[in-house]
Amino acid sequence: MSEVRVRFKKPAKLGQDAALALEDYARAASTFDAVVVMDSHHVVTGVSLAAGKKEVPVAVTEDIERFFDSLVSDAADKLGWS
Repeated sequence: MSEVRVRFKKPAKLGQDAALALEDYARAASTFDAVVVMDSHHVVTGVSLAAGKKEVPVAVTEDIERFFDSLVSDAADKLGWS
């Protein structure tokens, strides 16, 4: 898979468990095989979906991005900042 179908507006680092959850969620939401895409600094920049020539509905890509944002938010909440 080389085509990134979902590029996140605000890339962020995720732990391994969160990255796997994102991959599983993207696979279930889109019904295509999915791989989390990271840059050289291990920042998650998007999700690649093996959709071939099939169109991925905008509602699905937005749903995946919302899930990603919730994972980032959950990770920030666990930092212990007051």
